[in-house]
Amino acid sequence: MTQFVIVGTGGMGRELLGWIAGCSAATRDRFRTTAFISEGGDDGSVIHGVPVLHPDQWIDSPPRFVIAFADPAKKKRLAQELEARGWIPEIFIHESAVVGLATSIGRGTIICPFCRISSDSEIGEHVLVNGGSGIGHDATVGSYSSLLGSVSVNGNARVGEGVLLGAGSMIYPGKRVGNWATIGLASVVLRNVPDGATMFGNPATRIDRR
Repeated sequence: MTQFVIVGTGGMGRELLGWIAGCSAATRDRFRTTAFISEGGDDGSVIHGVPVLHPDQWIDSPPRFVIAFADPAKKKRLAQELEARGWIPEIFIHESAVVGLATSIGRGTIICPFCRISSDSEIGEHVLVNGGSGIGHDATVGSYSSLLGSVSVNGNARVGEGVLLGAGSMIYPGKRVGNWATIGLASVVLRNVPDGATMFGNPATRIDRR
């Protein structure tokens, strides 16, 4: 099987390595991690026994990979660069996550422990769904978005590309969050959010124009 690498050496990358170690033998074999990949990884660093390499230091055949950090813009840039090299985006779904029928999950997406993905929902490419988050039925989450733990995207909601949803935030059923918007910690979105807006509070109000 093609080798697997984790892109990113921060907390999420290290957590992912630990989650893989705690999974079944079949999952451990599938996601046996050859290296961490970092744009600063050219100094011989090792994390939990796994070497850290710059992308240019990878000399084997193109590996499978996931990007294990939240920054949507950086994720998009790196994903496009690595895919241009022929690297293969992988999907990681933790064994404790519950995934409903007729769901669509894009390449490069990470579904962390204890998440719930309901039926007929659609998740784009290189999305991070952090622990304890839920995506309701018929909801969509655009590519490169990040849900930062215990986030609720309720039924029929629409989350655009490159959206950052702070931990504990909630999107009301049927509402739309525009592309490249940011929703603050524990905020509750009761109205549609324009592209690029930064929202905070309960109910969430726009703060980037203040």
